[in-house]
Amino acid sequence: MSWKYSITLSSFRNMEPIQTTFENLSNLGFDSLEVYGEPDSLDIDNLSHMLDSYSIGVSGITGMWGHSSRHSKLRNLITTNNELLKAAQNYVKKCILLCHRLGGNTFNICLFSDKSLISDSNHKTLLPWQKIKLTSSAIRPLRELAKFARDYNVQLLIEPLNRYSTPVCTEVEDAKYIIDLIDQENVGMLLDTFHMNIEEDSIYNAIIRSNTMLKHVHISDNNRKMPGLAHIDFKRIIMALKKIKYSKYLTFEPTFRSTDYKKDLKFGLQYLKKLSGK
Repeated sequence: MSWKYSITLSSFRNMEPIQTTFENLSNLGFDSLEVYGEPDSLDIDNLSHMLDSYSIGVSGITGMWGHSSRHSKLRNLITTNNELLKAAQNYVKKCILLCHRLGGNTFNICLFSDKSLISDSNHKTLLPWQKIKLTSSAIRPLRELAKFARDYNVQLLIEPLNRYSTPVCTEVEDAKYIIDLIDQENVGMLLDTFHMNIEEDSIYNAIIRSNTMLKHVHISDNNRKMPGLAHIDFKRIIMALKKIKYSKYLTFEPTFRSTDYKKDLKFGLQYLKKLSGK
C-alpha cells in the first residue's frame, strides 16, 4: 500500500500570485493540491488553466468553515435558523460541484453550531450527551448532502476539530458516531494531526480506531508548521497509517507567515517521505 502527497492551496492564499505558488510547488515535486472551498470568489477558469499548465491534479476541496473567511462564520450545519441551514447546505453543494469540475473527490465537513447552543463558551467543552443532542439535528441534512455528492463521485469527510475551533466534533469517536448515523457509503473521516495533538489521548490509537473510515489526512506539526519543525511524533503516525493499510492522500496543511517558505516546505516533504519510505 502506498499513499500520495498533496498540499492545501489555502496555505498560500493572498500571499503571492497564484502562478508563483504553482511554479514553486511544481519545482518542489508536488503533483497534487487541495483547492480551498470558495466557489463564489475563485477564478475557476484561471485555476483550471494553472492546473493544466503545471500538470497538477486536485485531491479535493478544503471546506472553509468557522473563521477561515469572512463568509465562513455563517456556515453552520447545526443551527435553529432555517435560512442559515439552507445557506450552509447550498455552500456544500457548490463545493461538491467545484470538486467534481476540477477532478477531485473529497470535501471535508466541519460541524459548527450557533454560539447560543454551546453551554460552556469558556472552556469550549461538551459532555458526550450534549454532543449527541447537537449533532442529531445535522444527520438528516448531511445524509441528503451525501446523496447529492454521490452523484458527482465526491466523498464527504467528517473532520474532528479541536475544542477551540468547535466543541461539537473533536475526537475520532465523535466522527465515527456521526458517520454511522449518516450511513452512506461515500461518507468517511478526515483526520488532522494539528487538531488530534490537542484532543486525542494517543494519535496512534486514534488512527487505528478510525480504520477503514479514514479517507484523508491533513498533516502539520503542533505549531501548524511543516512536519518535523515541532514536536509531534510523526514516526508513530506513519506506523499507525501503515498498520491500517492507509493508501490515500496525506495533505500538508501548513501556515506560512511569508513567501520565504520553500526551505520549510522542502524539509517537511522530505522528512515525511524519509519516515514513511514512500
